[in-house]
Amino acid sequence: MKRILLYSLLLAAMSVQAQNVLPYPMDTVDGKVYYRYTVEKSIGLYRISKNFGVSQEDILKANPDLRTRGLVFEEVIRIPANLPATAKVREVVRPVLKTPEVQQTAEVAVVPEAVELPASPEVMADTVTPIVPEVPVTPVDSIIPVDSVAADTLPAIEYTDTLRLAYLLPLQAEMTPRNPTIDRFYDFYAGSLLALKHHDASWTDSLGKVHTTFYDVRTYDVGKYGSQVTQLIDSGAFVRTDAIVGPAYQKPVEVLSAYAAEHQIPVMIPFLQMLPKDVSKNPYLLKFNPSDQIQTHALMEYLDTMRTRVNVVLVDAYVDKLDYSQGIRVLRDSIKSRGFSTTSTTIRQILADSVSAALKDSVENILLFHSERYSNIQLLMPYLLSGKRGKNLTLLSQYAWLGERILLPQLFTGVFSTPKGEALERYEQDFKQYFGHSLSSTQPRYDLLGYDLTGYMLEAMRTGTFHALDTLYEGIQSSMLFTDIEDGGYENTHIVIERR
Repeated sequence: MKRILLYSLLLAAMSVQAQNVLPYPMDTVDGKVYYRYTVEKSIGLYRISKNFGVSQEDILKANPDLRTRGLVFEEVIRIPANLPATAKVREVVRPVLKTPEVQQTAEVAVVPEAVELPASPEVMADTVTPIVPEVPVTPVDSIIPVDSVAADTLPAIEYTDTLRLAYLLPLQAEMTPRNPTIDRFYDFYAGSLLALKHHDASWTDSLGKVHTTFYDVRTYDVGKYGSQVTQLIDSGAFVRTDAIVGPAYQKPVEVLSAYAAEHQIPVMIPFLQMLPKDVSKNPYLLKFNPSDQIQTHALMEYLDTMRTRVNVVLVDAYVDKLDYSQGIRVLRDSIKSRGFSTTSTTIRQILADSVSAALKDSVENILLFHSERYSNIQLLMPYLLSGKRGKNLTLLSQYAWLGERILLPQLFTGVFSTPKGEALERYEQDFKQYFGHSLSSTQPRYDLLGYDLTGYMLEAMRTGTFHALDTLYEGIQSSMLFTDIEDGGYENTHIVIERR
């Protein structure tokens, strides 16, 4: 199999030199020194605690009112300075370049500065131009040693942050041949790298102060086993990490959850639909994929708006009930419990060209099968088309069928919307430029998912508003609206209903 260099991991950390005093006004109360901090727009308690190097609990103790009413834009709060009462404000130091350190364990493969990854005809091209974000990432081969940087050559930046982001993805970089199902994780990571390039690292706060953010990004090849994450934790890989994207499987999430809660590290979980049972009540977990119940509820609300104009046709397609997917089971039960007009038919009736007996006139007949796999019913299409006899017939499924060529109209519910617009055009151009090829238009686009989720996390790392309740984040394909969930953390509840 062809092997190519996907990227030179580019991710040299730039950091601010240690400083004892931050450039904020200070007060001394009862012998303790506090910074006077004016709350900025879209910044949360988590980000404030990280910026000042104190715990959220210490800030709440210094400002008891925050426990009941939360932060208020432009109010002045006290931040414990952990300094003696004689401390004086000094000039803000400028950033220096720092050579990255890569943690390695015996069993966990770290995706390093430069890594060869197995090529796939649909995923990678023979030659790939590495992504080189202008800010804040520097190519590894152009890092200047700290000792050789003259002070007068460093850029004058008023305020700087170094934020640390870790990816935990099952890339199977050492495995040949690679399982094709892993390609989606490569696509996801490619989109994530492009998000790092596109992200604007310089910004101005509400008081007109200029900030520049530098990112230290590490990627770890983590599969299905919790022991791999345990080794990373024991090795100190996540010390001072600000956020994590991944893992993709339940066991690693279960192991990482306790560490994330203890160290207040937000974790974006891209691929799991259900969280492990042992991670309940963890406010630092953000789950992108909503549960079957959430998706079904959105679809039921949509169907309620046209209740008198639909007839749901339930097709008894399989004798073995274990073949029913969980999503279809929840959807079927919900339709029955909500009292929709329903009729039933069977595979035998469809093959006998008698499906029309289950269809009604002057309404939309929505056909619901027990399987989310289109291949299970593909051979039925000619019989469905021959039996409709002019009646309105629509297939109901989730996004799993979006890439299929189906002659009948389809109704879908899912978290992915059809990507379009100027942002997509820019993305496609840059993707082809940096990776040497285009991806297919098959839904869902996992590269776009990586782009959207990374963009969300970069913005959240800067502001500290990781779950931003009731605030819709508009991605190219994957918009997010987080709601707290009973079994732990926060869940994206932005559902898309599409017709094809």
